[in-house]
Amino acid sequence: MTKRDWQKDMDLVQGTIKHDAFPAWTEPMLYWLQEAKELQEIVSGRGREILRLRSLLGGLNDELTATEDRADAAEAREQQLKDAVQLAVNDLELWSDKTLAAKVVLGQLQRTLSTLYPDTPAPKEGSS
Repeated sequence: MTKRDWQKDMDLVQGTIKHDAFPAWTEPMLYWLQEAKELQEIVSGRGREILRLRSLLGGLNDELTATEDRADAAEAREQQLKDAVQLAVNDLELWSDKTLAAKVVLGQLQRTLSTLYPDTPAPKEGSS
């Protein structure tokens, strides 16, 4: 395999771009020259830091995605909880027997909590 001088190849591509020769090849040539440069740096030992940083950034990106997913899930639970509370308030107004209404609404809210937050125990049958 012939050893290539990356910088000379890049200069040649830049000249080709200036003259608008082979416009369909411009983007692929630049892409593969950059890839070749990175591989050359990795092989020569200078690119180890690039690999380490890529790995670190990949891990941070995964962590950020997981955090965003947890935040989205928390927001969705919060909205469901708001909806359940509003429904309970509305239901309370419909009952003439407020004590019985409170027991029914309390049961509904406890079921909602146990669904949205599994670590919250559900009400036991007959305890309402």
